[in-house]
Amino acid sequence: MPQHHKETTFPIEFLGLAAAAGVFFCAVHLFNGWLFASLEISPHISFIYLPNFLRLANVLVLGMVWGTLGTAIGCLLLIAWSPDNFWVSLANATVSTAGATLSVFLMRFMQKRELSLVRLSDLISLVLLYAVVNSLMHHAMWSVFDPSQLVNPNQLAFMMLGDLNGAVIGALVLRWLANHTQMVKFASKRASTAPINNESKHDPH
Repeated sequence: MPQHHKETTFPIEFLGLAAAAGVFFCAVHLFNGWLFASLEISPHISFIYLPNFLRLANVLVLGMVWGTLGTAIGCLLLIAWSPDNFWVSLANATVSTAGATLSVFLMRFMQKRELSLVRLSDLISLVLLYAVVNSLMHHAMWSVFDPSQLVNPNQLAFMMLGDLNGAVIGALVLRWLANHTQMVKFASKRASTAPINNESKHDPH
């Protein structure tokens, strides 16, 4: 019986999409820090954090693998601007990357279906969940690795609020783009053809 072998090629196009998403996330983070400097209570907490939704958008648009990689690239780039030591910065990058992926996974599990980029209720539910998950994960990590980050007794609530504000703005922008342009559909369609993203869908386990 003839054996069918899958052709394996290096997914340079998908790596490029992830890298572009990472660079964009890094740029928006730096822009947010400049624009809303007066609203910060620490280098990691602002009352408006616009890049928060980009972590979710990367996973929603590019898929679990490439979207997570895109966020990881952006977070690693930001280490160059971090006031923390390398290991704390790396821990921050890990938590920031993992939180978005975990939130999307949990929301899909709870709803038993894929999330819709044009359904506002899906996006709002997701950003509410992520605001809680991201803040709790960061504060748990800081409590263990860098207690000096705990500068205000109310900062957990402040971080949730800032993440929520930024994520709601981002969700509305993503929904508008999904409804009125082909940009989101194109990126999502291209990423969905990536070998790694497809393996889990077609794996006969």
